[in-house]
Amino acid sequence: MIFEKPDVLYFLFLLIIPILVHLFQLRKFKTTKFSNVALLERIQLQSRKSSTIKKWLILATRLLGLIFLILAFAKPFIPKSETALQMDEIVIYLDNSFSMELPAKQLTLLEDSKQNLWEQLNQNERFSLFTNDKVWKNVTKNDIKADFFSIKFTPVHLSFENILLKAESMFEDRMSGHNLFLITDGLNFEDKVRLKSKNATDLNLILKSPSTLENFSIASAQLETTNTSKKIQAEIRSYNASNKDVTVSLMDNDELVAKTKANFEEATSTVIKFDLSNRDFKKGILEIEPDGMSYDNKLFFSLSEEKKINIVAINSNGQKSFLASLYDINKFNFQEFQLTEFDYSKISDADLFILNEIDDINPILLSRIKEFRENGGTLVIIPNKNTTPVTFKGLFNTSNIYKSKTSEQREITSINFDHLLFKNVFSEQIQNFDYPSTQMFLEINPSFSPILQYSNGQSFLAEKDRIYSFSSALNTDLSNFTNSPLVVPVFYNIALESNVRPELYSIIGQENKIDIKTNLKKDEILKLVNKSQQVIPQQTKLGNIVQINTQYQPKSRGHYQLKQKDSVLLNLSFNYDRFESDFNPLDLSTVEAKTFSSIPEAFNSFTEERKILELWIWMLIFAIGFFLTELLILRFLK
Repeated sequence: MIFEKPDVLYFLFLLIIPILVHLFQLRKFKTTKFSNVALLERIQLQSRKSSTIKKWLILATRLLGLIFLILAFAKPFIPKSETALQMDEIVIYLDNSFSMELPAKQLTLLEDSKQNLWEQLNQNERFSLFTNDKVWKNVTKNDIKADFFSIKFTPVHLSFENILLKAESMFEDRMSGHNLFLITDGLNFEDKVRLKSKNATDLNLILKSPSTLENFSIASAQLETTNTSKKIQAEIRSYNASNKDVTVSLMDNDELVAKTKANFEEATSTVIKFDLSNRDFKKGILEIEPDGMSYDNKLFFSLSEEKKINIVAINSNGQKSFLASLYDINKFNFQEFQLTEFDYSKISDADLFILNEIDDINPILLSRIKEFRENGGTLVIIPNKNTTPVTFKGLFNTSNIYKSKTSEQREITSINFDHLLFKNVFSEQIQNFDYPSTQMFLEINPSFSPILQYSNGQSFLAEKDRIYSFSSALNTDLSNFTNSPLVVPVFYNIALESNVRPELYSIIGQENKIDIKTNLKKDEILKLVNKSQQVIPQQTKLGNIVQINTQYQPKSRGHYQLKQKDSVLLNLSFNYDRFESDFNPLDLSTVEAKTFSSIPEAFNSFTEERKILELWIWMLIFAIGFFLTELLILRFLK
């Protein structure tokens, strides 16, 4: 038993007063003459015994009444647990990720959670609340009433580790009890670590279970192009195997273009295709019927205008090279010149510039190539048999591109399958490939990233900062590389990488770099604009190339125009990551927390653990009872 006001107990010492009054009470007796006192002595003896018992009973009831009255004012109580006496701080995490849009009984999980939580919070109770994208610290219900019911779904998904770290930073008093309530559906947490607080935080995990996990999503889309057709291929996924047909619509902005059915046939994914050959989709949308979650029912895409890639090659041997046969005239604008007849002004218009076995670089050509590279151009260097380490000095910072020269036969035996040039070229890493060889080679600067390598580990083809350098001449006298199957993907993909067009769409929050050729004036910036907002993406100027990175902006899905003032440079589309669409329920065996199925259950448990049994009312009842007993003794006991 614990007393809320223990100082009141000092009044118990005052009980000595009625005891002293009882022991030393003085009475005056009056003498009366009487003839026969024998009978009176017997009556007097009996009266004195009765009077003594009565006085002791009165003293006992009076003392007990006073004792319980003093105890009542001291307010005794009994705590139900050790935590009942602590000052408590409450931090609440409310999951508002996309999966919280799944249905509860009548509302979505998020709306149902907001209503239940609001009902459990006391009017004047202070608490801290945070979601995946917002924070309210040390507030009451009235402080956040307007913001609370406007909490919306967000693509941000905090890990358990980040949730715990964020909660710990919101507790203010180290000596108080720390209580964290996590309200979530427990889906799609990738953490391998256990859900356990490093500090003495009381974890209360409230798992909201959806009424159904049925959900269909447009997982991805890609463009398939040939010389005669252009199709968009989309993958439609379901969390569970399903035989349900899902209608997929193709929209051009707000105009319906086509519809088709996606049939799963007891599978979890299926692929549908739409022909885009007869239409220019600047603002295309793929859409499926509404279901469990709406964020993955639409996929926005943009098709950039097809422009030919400008390729300029120069050589000094007076003959046409093998390069012309590699580039399709429908996709590339290829021009080849003799060094002696070359107009240097053509370099500035090129996306890819190829130095094909030229003997030497004069100062004017060197200056134009440097300017071309500063503006983001791609350069390919093919040496000839007379090339020395100093031939291309000045093209690559202050270092030479080539080092020592060796005249002996070497086989090209290693392919860097992870390099962009070989993306989607090989279905698997081939081991028994018929590799080409060379009769002479130069050692390439080791700071270049190898793409093709000799058997001794040195590079045959390497790249750095948009410079692709071969270590050997490619004419048939010194190498059989041009007869190898590798020649086509190497030169074809170098050309494609020299003028990379934006993808169909970008994923919000992921790094995506886009190079734009434009001249920006001082303090001028590019903006992403749509109907509802305009944002400024991260951008870097490199000559007449502006590289934008959309990792941090925009944050909302949809179609955007990349604008320079009022001029539209590109149409871009952005979609949310489909991470939330593949449900991954939390493994409760890794959880070291109190687990509840509802918010009222968790808060009732929290309240019960902190209840105290107040005894002052019983003390007051006992005090009144003893005082009444004293009155009854005085009234009826003779």
